[in-house]
Formats: sequence, C-alpha cells, structure tokens
Amino acid sequence: MKNLIYITIISMLTFSACTVEIRIDGCTDPIAYNYDPQADDNDGSCLYYGCTDPAAINYDWQAGIEPDDACEYTCNVVYYLDYAASQYMINWGISYYSFYDYAGFWIGDITNDFWWTSPPNCIPQSDGSTLTATLYWNGNYGYNSGTFSWSAYPDDGPIADMIGNFTVYPNECVRIDLSKKKIQEYKEATK
Repeated sequence: MKNLIYITIISMLTFSACTVEIRIDGCTDPIAYNYDPQADDNDGSCLYYGCTDPAAINYDWQAGIEPDDACEYTCNVVYYLDYAASQYMINWGISYYSFYDYAGFWIGDITNDFWWTSPPNCIPQSDGSTLTATLYWNGNYGYNSGTFSWSAYPDDGPIADMIGNFTVYPNECVRIDLSKKKIQEYKEATK
C-alpha cells in the first residue's frame, strides 16, 4: 500500500508539473483594426485607421489603413495685382475686385490701391495689398492634389471679369497674378 501511495504522489506531481501555458501573439489593442481578443502578447502588428500621408494636417504615424479621403490638406493662395492691372482698374473706374470660390462663397476683395513688381509670399499683408486665402480639401496618400476654381467680379457686379481653375498641392503657396493682359484676354474670350 505504501508503494501505491508513493506512485500516486509521484504521478500527481509529474502531471501537474507538465501543464503547458499556450501564449498567443497578436494585436492586443481593442481600438486597432486587427484586434485579436484571444491574443495574450502584443507582437506589434496592430493596424489603425487614419491618414498615412505626412503632407496632410491630420497625419497619423500609427495609421496603417487609410480609408478614402481620410487625409486633410491645405495650401495658401495669394491674389495680387501688377502695375498694369491696377492702372486698368483705375482707368475703367473699378475700385475693387470681389473673389468667389466655385460654390459662390466670398473669398475677399482686392483694391486698385496696391500693385506688386514681383510675386509676394503667402503671408497675409496687413495693408490689403494682397488677398490671401487658405484652401482645404480631402484626399489620400498618392492622390493628394485638389482643384480650385474662382471668379472675380469688378466692384462686386453681376458679371465676372476673370475666372480661373488650377490644381493645388499640399502646403504650397499658389500666387495668382492679376494682370491687365489676363483681364483683357478673359474679356475677349467671353464675348
């Protein structure tokens, strides 16, 4: 009987010592796209939704999955007059041009009081010599350009003297020179 007790005790110790704990590697973050509720050890494989483009204002360095139009982009546009455009406005009795975007929202005005001999930067000028606007749009990494359309109306009248369309890229400064030649070309083209 004594031997039976020894065998039973040895068997119990042997079987209890052989218990193997199985660990599962995977993503343990519940907010990750590929969260694995059965994972015990985080193996660094978690994927997150977000913007993967460093040029975007909402870039997320942790993002690995980018939904459509997840990235938000900006650029600045500056409108300015050259000397000939300022004189053209004065000669035609135009005090200012009002600018509107493609949806008809007012961007701002520029008067005939100032002109530039070289393109200005995109920093708004406190003297009113430029009209600076910040554009916002959505896109994705690799498809981050936008299209911007605008129109300019003399003295906020009913007929545009100029209309423009251009492609914009993140973080750039787009300079739009309003010259007498451009005004006249547009007027001729829309007759």
